[in-house]
Amino acid sequence: MSAEQNPVKRLLGDIDTSIKNSEFADWYPISKKEFRDTVRSPWIWVLSLIFIVLFALPAVLGLYFNIGQQFAEAGASLTTDAYVRFALPIAAPLLPAVAIVIGYAAIARESERGSLKILLSLPYTRGELLAGKFVGRSAITLIPVTVGFLTTLLVLLPSEIEIAWESFLLFALATMTYGVVFTAFAIGLSAALKTARRAMAASLGIYVYLQVFWSNLGAGLGNLLSDHANIDQVTQLHVELFVSLLSPIAAYRTLVQEVLQGSPIRSRLLLTSNPQVTCEEMLGGTLEVTQAGAECANAALPPQYSTVAVIGYLLLWLVIPLVAGYYVFENKDL
Repeated sequence: MSAEQNPVKRLLGDIDTSIKNSEFADWYPISKKEFRDTVRSPWIWVLSLIFIVLFALPAVLGLYFNIGQQFAEAGASLTTDAYVRFALPIAAPLLPAVAIVIGYAAIARESERGSLKILLSLPYTRGELLAGKFVGRSAITLIPVTVGFLTTLLVLLPSEIEIAWESFLLFALATMTYGVVFTAFAIGLSAALKTARRAMAASLGIYVYLQVFWSNLGAGLGNLLSDHANIDQVTQLHVELFVSLLSPIAAYRTLVQEVLQGSPIRSRLLLTSNPQVTCEEMLGGTLEVTQAGAECANAALPPQYSTVAVIGYLLLWLVIPLVAGYYVFENKDL
């Protein structure tokens, strides 16, 4: 079948032409070349395989042989929500590492090789170059994520596991956004730093801090203010929760937990060291222990902890690194 007869190729060709002709797509040739060059590399398919093995297949096997039995014994119906609970602890640390590997050398490696000067001699601004690199590398990051989710669906569809489409698709959307956020983070550092080695070291260093140490930062800061500024326990818990939510990893986790729990309040309580005081004194509710877990009834969630606010905190890790990276890159002598 020729390209003219193939409706998929014809549709992609039409989209390609439309983007090329738009006034906002000066960066498009860069992102298209970035995507094509990288997708030919075998390592992107190795990453896809790793993501399938570490993300999709163990979770599915767990559903069939372990989690499914536990749910059956509890008399509950087995849905893909159990899969999401199983996959979340894998996706949260794995995907940022994949995104960093994809993004850290986007601009710094070009600078090392001298090809960056050649690119900038063409009719592209530094901002267009950064935007093109971001779009192209983000599309590459989404390949292993998409392959992982599609593989999971292919295995789950013929099984007896009920697919809860809403929560599954929201989990997929949150995970894709999470991957793009860390891609932007790595590209921003790549634009700001002189070498790919420095960009990799800085990206991994900040990632390790976020993964290992940030969870204790809010509680530690709250304790410090309590000891030296005499703040009360409620204010201390506000500090703990707010600082925790500023981490992109915690923001992603609590958004997925919100989908699973069906309640933003319940998912935020998981981030605090004292859920009872948080519920009753900070949120003005009543903590009730139900079969589904602790629930804060009749509580009001302050705007800074709402779903929209948490999404905003997550997206800040996309915007700030790109803006800061662009500012340094724009003023950097190559």
